[in-house]
Amino acid sequence: MGRVTFVDVAFAGQKLRAKLLDDRAPSAAAALRAALPLAGHAFQDQYSSQVMRISAQLPADPAPGDRVYGYQYPGLMMLDPTTRQLAICFGRGRLQNSLGAIGAVPLAEIGGGLTELARVADRLQFEGAKPIDIGLSDDQTSPLAEPPVRGRAIALTLAGARASAVLLEDVSPKAAAAFAAVLPLEGKATNTYGSGPLTRFWNPAGGSEGETPLEVPESEVNQATLYGGGYYLSTKPWRGIRISAQEPTAMGGGRMMLAPLFRFTGDWSAFRAKAATLTLEGQKDLRIELT
Repeated sequence: MGRVTFVDVAFAGQKLRAKLLDDRAPSAAAALRAALPLAGHAFQDQYSSQVMRISAQLPADPAPGDRVYGYQYPGLMMLDPTTRQLAICFGRGRLQNSLGAIGAVPLAEIGGGLTELARVADRLQFEGAKPIDIGLSDDQTSPLAEPPVRGRAIALTLAGARASAVLLEDVSPKAAAAFAAVLPLEGKATNTYGSGPLTRFWNPAGGSEGETPLEVPESEVNQATLYGGGYYLSTKPWRGIRISAQEPTAMGGGRMMLAPLFRFTGDWSAFRAKAATLTLEGQKDLRIELT
């Protein structure tokens, strides 16, 4: 067998398959690979909301080339560099200790649906620690499973880099419908200057701020951590589309809420790479369309 790319996480009767993030943190992912199999207990963190810590530790510190995420997303397995403990985000969580946020080193991404993981992990607060095992997956060839798809397909093309996505019609039905109604959209994309690695779509018909106003109910404006898809900012005079394609981030330090519109599917690394050039190279063409 070649290099291990996928691991299995056995927790509370579930077998969760995850992909090691060698492209994000090569040294830390290699340390996890070398430490397999790992056994420990998962328990509710005291400061980080929907994050469960794992008693198993890695003999690794962040190395040059390893990314550090200030925000995390559901399904991310990470390393706390201050304790060398592993942790998994299973919902709205951010790795923290009593002094504040901790930069987490991304290790692996769990695929498929996360509903059952979130349900069981939320019970740790009431039921206490549960055993967890991380080992080599028998399947080292199949792509990582996508979350369940329940919406229409769209495509985004940023300066020639195309990515596929799905409308979140089950999560934000009215926002997704309003967004679909204005497609296709063509305009410019820039990086934001106050929200980290976040792509902002500028609508040529939207005035000086490039707005794309949509009718979105407040009940669907509920997401603070942004990653792996598109969101709607409902605040005037900046209403419009924001796309998180590089690493997890937030607007206003997590105080601003956005409505989820779509998530990327398949391999969107080319789009990610192009988005990463916006800060240095400036605006680029962006088209969003139904497929």
